[in-house]
Amino acid sequence: MMNSALAQSRPRLRPRHLNVPAETRLSASYWLLLAFLLLLYANTPFLVPAAEVLRPAKVVAGLALVALLGEAMFGSRILRFAWPEGGLLVAFVAAAAMSCLTALWPGYAVEGVSDLAKMALVYFFIANCANSERGLRGVMWVMVIGGLFPAAGTLKNYFSGNLDEGRAAWVGIFANPNEVAYALVILVPLAAWLAAPRRWGLRLLLLAIVLLYIAAIFVTFSRGGLLGLVAVIALCAWRNKNRWLQAALVLALLGGLLFAGRFWTRDEGFSQLSSDVTVGQRLATSVAGFNMFLDHPLLGVGFRCSVIAWPLYAPSGLQSRNALVTHNTFIQVLSETGAVGFVPFMLLIAISLYRMRRLALQPATAGMGAAVEVAIWGLVVCGLSGGYVLTWFPYLLFGLAGAATRVPKVTE
Repeated sequence: MMNSALAQSRPRLRPRHLNVPAETRLSASYWLLLAFLLLLYANTPFLVPAAEVLRPAKVVAGLALVALLGEAMFGSRILRFAWPEGGLLVAFVAAAAMSCLTALWPGYAVEGVSDLAKMALVYFFIANCANSERGLRGVMWVMVIGGLFPAAGTLKNYFSGNLDEGRAAWVGIFANPNEVAYALVILVPLAAWLAAPRRWGLRLLLLAIVLLYIAAIFVTFSRGGLLGLVAVIALCAWRNKNRWLQAALVLALLGGLLFAGRFWTRDEGFSQLSSDVTVGQRLATSVAGFNMFLDHPLLGVGFRCSVIAWPLYAPSGLQSRNALVTHNTFIQVLSETGAVGFVPFMLLIAISLYRMRRLALQPATAGMGAAVEVAIWGLVVCGLSGGYVLTWFPYLLFGLAGAATRVPKVTE
């Protein structure tokens, strides 16, 4: 009887999986999110043209949205807005939509805002579905594995001689060498964090993946991408306490620089930048973009319409007065959405960096916070020489940052 009384007085332990908050368990919407990200990187319609009829990425995205809403309706997930970052992103999308009212080409601007809204939606998916360290790692793994598609495709084109002015790229959203480079640059710190606590086999695998990224970045011969890579690897080596990883990253960078110095096939390099035509054009697009903002300070010339406004603002005497894209992400936002869009966009970047720095200073989340922070810094550096507002990858990083801020609350 005494044993029976003791048994009844003991607290009953719940199974471990039942102690996990319901909204942090890996659900159907989470797995569909991972499938969408993999399809996004794989560029399925270009890889398998017959798949264009099925539109697999759009189908999976639609199923993910239905699953997420269903989980919210039946109480297995609480949808969160990820304040203030989510509010700032909505404010930026709203500013882009408002700019269509006064855009130089309203129809073109509306198409751009439609694409931007889809990218913003992915941010909210990541922030809500990957709100545990396990979930966050899964998203990063899919992004790192997905990066193998553009990296391998770019290298294949390089070695087969399929080049554009001596530069290699891939297809679809990776058809521009600069966008290939920056999309791979931001994956390097994510791969470094995934490698840190792993066994040697996985570490070597991730190191091989990073080396493949670096090789692909170099054959794009994107100067902005190379600067971004140098910045990311330097920050990774400085922030990471793992000596072997520091040495591996530095050696990989040095090897890549030697490769670039010997096999640089692009007409323009890093010498004589003051007389470089391409550099002159990029600086001219920034000057023109700032002038667009001065003429349209509130809502800009319309989202995605800086390329339309370029001939009107191109400096006299420039060799090319054809339509050019603004080669600076921040000036692109300023010129296309004015102060109404520029303020929330810059605050979104600043707050994301601030929050990731705070996580990086906490022992339990140091590696995760530093990885996302360095990736965002890679975006910032690459964005100084490229207009990447209407690409998926800034919003994927913001989504990772939004999810990472919720991980400590779940694991405590």
